[in-house]
Amino acid sequence: MSGRTVRFVSAVLVLLGVATACGSSDRPRELSLDDVEPCDLISRADLRNLQVKAPPQPVSVVEGADEEGTSCQYSPRYGGTVSVAVVTNHGIDRWTNGSMESSRAVDLPRVQGYRVIRLEYGESGSGPHDSCTSYADVASDQSLKVHVSGNSTDDPPTCETARRFAGAALLTLAG
Repeated sequence: MSGRTVRFVSAVLVLLGVATACGSSDRPRELSLDDVEPCDLISRADLRNLQVKAPPQPVSVVEGADEEGTSCQYSPRYGGTVSVAVVTNHGIDRWTNGSMESSRAVDLPRVQGYRVIRLEYGESGSGPHDSCTSYADVASDQSLKVHVSGNSTDDPPTCETARRFAGAALLTLAG
């Protein structure tokens, strides 16, 4: 009878593990964006490292289709603008589930352990100095959005800039 009990308990634990895994995400942990001010996400030291030349400017909306939250505009020395936004009504699954026909999501290397995607529009991908929009999967139905405007060929690639800003913001959020 003892062997039967061990097999039963083992089977229940396996089923529980499968059920838990199916409902979980691969985020290191949930980082709620409720009540987060995007201009507080990048420390002064990181602002210097990112070569931001002017004080960040809060924006009361998120640029984009049906996105709620707030943004912060940054002006790096090397041209273009960077917008860091907390999107409080959509996770990255909005872009990865195939429902948005005008764009496709491309996985980027993880930042602080969080999945990051870049949006591409049209038939071909974008060039290294075209605008770059990325989203980090921080919580269920929430995401951190970083948009970098196009810049010149003398400037760093826009998606690398987006990655650096996302890394600084996620470090603050996870702290």
